[in-house]
Amino acid sequence: MSHNTEKKPLRKPGYHLEMMDGELLMFSPEEAQILYCNQTASLIWQLCDGERTAQEIVEMLIAAFPEAEERIWAEAPATLEKFRQHGVIEFVDG
Repeated sequence: MSHNTEKKPLRKPGYHLEMMDGELLMFSPEEAQILYCNQTASLIWQLCDGERTAQEIVEMLIAAFPEAEERIWAEAPATLEKFRQHGVIEFVDG
């Protein structure tokens, strides 16, 4: 995991996750961006409530989907960083 392991990802207000034409899309009516999300990214975003650390989110996903542990370890940190770069989450101190 990255240096944000103990920080808590928090969704920024105004973003919505919607199924449109068979794809999961995250968007904000106020922002001029739309992000495509796969199922894993959707779950990660929903768990970004400012209560759990990035590490805890990964551990929850692995507990729920143990057969995908390797993929979760590979995808979750990159997904959180992508969300941060696009401004849909922020990391808050725990």
